[in-house]
Amino acid sequence: MRIDKVAIYMPHKTPSESLWKRLRNRLSDSEVRDGIFRIFSITLLMILVGACVVLVLAFLMKLQVLVVAFSGVMTMALASYLFLRLWPREVEPPSRVDETVAKALEEPKPRPMSPEEYRRQRALAQKLIRDKAAPALAKAIRGMLRQDDAKRRKR
Repeated sequence: MRIDKVAIYMPHKTPSESLWKRLRNRLSDSEVRDGIFRIFSITLLMILVGACVVLVLAFLMKLQVLVVAFSGVMTMALASYLFLRLWPREVEPPSRVDETVAKALEEPKPRPMSPEEYRRQRALAQKLIRDKAAPALAKAIRGMLRQDDAKRRKR
C-alpha cells in the first residue's frame, strides 16, 4: 500500500483553508449557487435604484453630496441587511395537488362478492337473459329468416 494514497489528518492546516474548502463545497451545490446569484442580483438592483434616488434628491434638494451619499449608503446597507435577513431559509415542499386530484379521480376498486351475492347476481343475469334478451334475439332471428324467405320468393 502506498502512503500517498492514505488520507492523513494535518493539524498544521489553518482554519481559513478549511473555510475555503467548505465554501467551495457549498458553492458546488446548484441550489446554493442559485440562491446566492438571486441575492446578489436583487441587492445590486436595490443599490442601483438607491443610487439613482440619492442623486435625484441631491440635485433637487441642493444638499451636499457627502450627506446625501452617506445617507444613501446607510439606507442601502440597511435594506440589504433586511433583505438577507428576511430571505427564506427553507425551500417549500412541492405541492401535492396533482397526486391528490389523481387519487380523488381514481375509481374505487369494487369489493369482492361473497358466494351468496355471486349466486344471486348470476341468477338475476340468467333471468334477464331469459326474460329480455332471449325474446329479442328470437324476434331478430325470425326477422332475418323472413327476409331470407322473401329474397328466395323473388327469385
